[in-house]
Amino acid sequence: MRWFIFFSIVFLSEFIFSQQKFSFPIDTVDITGNFGEIRNNHFHQGLDFSTKGKENYPVKSISEGYIYRIKVSPAGFGKVLYIHHPNGLLSVYAHLNSFSDKIENFVFNYQKNYHSNNIDTLLPENLIKIKSNEIIGYSGNTGSSTGPHLHFELRDELTEIPINPFFYFDIKDTTKPVIHKIIFYDLSDTISPKPIFTNKKSDSIIVPSITGIAFSGIDKIYPKGNPNNIYKVSIYLDNQKIYQHRLHQITFDNTIYVSYYSEKVHNQIFQKCFTSHLYPNFFYDTLINKGRIILKDTNYHTLKISFCDESNNCVDTILFIKTRQQPTFKKISIKNLILCNQPTHIKNQYFELFIPEKSLFNDIDAKIFYNQEKKQIQFTHTPLPLKFPAKLAISHHLNLSELNKTVLASHSRYYIPDSFNVNKIYFSVKELSNFYLYTDLKSPTVKPLHLNTKKKAIILTSQQNKIYFKVSDNTTIKNYTVYFNSQFCKSYYYASKGLIVAELPSELIATDENFIQITLTDIVNNFTQKSYKIIFSF
Repeated sequence: MRWFIFFSIVFLSEFIFSQQKFSFPIDTVDITGNFGEIRNNHFHQGLDFSTKGKENYPVKSISEGYIYRIKVSPAGFGKVLYIHHPNGLLSVYAHLNSFSDKIENFVFNYQKNYHSNNIDTLLPENLIKIKSNEIIGYSGNTGSSTGPHLHFELRDELTEIPINPFFYFDIKDTTKPVIHKIIFYDLSDTISPKPIFTNKKSDSIIVPSITGIAFSGIDKIYPKGNPNNIYKVSIYLDNQKIYQHRLHQITFDNTIYVSYYSEKVHNQIFQKCFTSHLYPNFFYDTLINKGRIILKDTNYHTLKISFCDESNNCVDTILFIKTRQQPTFKKISIKNLILCNQPTHIKNQYFELFIPEKSLFNDIDAKIFYNQEKKQIQFTHTPLPLKFPAKLAISHHLNLSELNKTVLASHSRYYIPDSFNVNKIYFSVKELSNFYLYTDLKSPTVKPLHLNTKKKAIILTSQQNKIYFKVSDNTTIKNYTVYFNSQFCKSYYYASKGLIVAELPSELIATDENFIQITLTDIVNNFTQKSYKIIFSF
């Protein structure tokens, strides 16, 4: 009943809201990333609008509403706005360079009151009202962005589940998807199915009796546009629909499903039209035998695969397939099998790991062990994200001062301990990967980019109101503040560049001797404070 209600809400919201077309959030309507695009460890959950490598294009609200949430962070979305609309949708505008004046004033006062440039706050209803097509900010390259652009999302108000924004804009698309390659998998192996390649150019193919397909392909909104993902794939076996998925919504806890849904084979990304043992139900409209094609005879069968974009531009591939064997699943005899449907508990003298059930989408053949030579917990598999955090306890011989400065390092991030005692240190981890303890005893470093070494000061002209600092740390910068004399300065940390940009107050209170003071704190609370003399050459 719960799933029925959930799907009913989603269906109704798509039907009702998609009838309304919004104005675009930016005038440079060049979509370079679409909803459901395959990224390194997640599905893309919005639209990317190109800004031609430039910043500070006006960003506008797609409809009337009020500011629901504001977040400023050196990672993720960087500077981002969330707008609540009366029709039950939230719109999200990410990687902004700056906000409009009325929003910027609110943000600066909030930062100044809390002595923090990083903020994440929910605003009372109608505190900051927004009109349709009102400029709310300017495009940028903040957060984890790899280049200037606007990332835009639409979310359901009740669930905050991202939904495909394509249907809410008047986008003219007459370009059909392009399919580069279709491959088959031998799915008689339920643990590590392998792709099968055929050099035959014929449309008649011999396949395993239990098989599944994967495809490599793209879709373009404009003939010369950016390659995007394909919205919908349907499979028909002897004219009966056996499979269909649509990239219409993706929940946050299931975006990691991309690690199971897609696979790089011979430097091409293939998307699988069959599921792992566990899978997000909403992803699939039709799913017979989990997408597995089971051939029970040796006759030829007609396989039609239809690829469609959001504008229903479709291209079909028709193949004739047959098998030479009876359908039989391979027997599993694997020592190091980690099952997705039950909890896993590994314990030895070096560490203890508990993985909750359904944290993985598939059973995996992998070993997790301690490498004494490297002093690492090693995972004999490519790193895998977890739907639910695993608990990891590691034995140690650290003293108290070292424990307070120790994190867990993986291939992608640092973890702060949940707790520790004289024997063990405890973490919650969001992935299976190689892990090691790292003790960071070094404070962050900072250096002004334009320091006059002769005068030992930063010299500013009347045209300059920004000061740039190069910073580095062995782990991650957590907090940073900049003050001109005693005045709080608006500043932003570009983590990917190791750069802090500080803006002098608009109402500058200068004295005979002026100083800029910068304070940095990393995730284990190593602390650096530096003060530099400022000389104005007006």
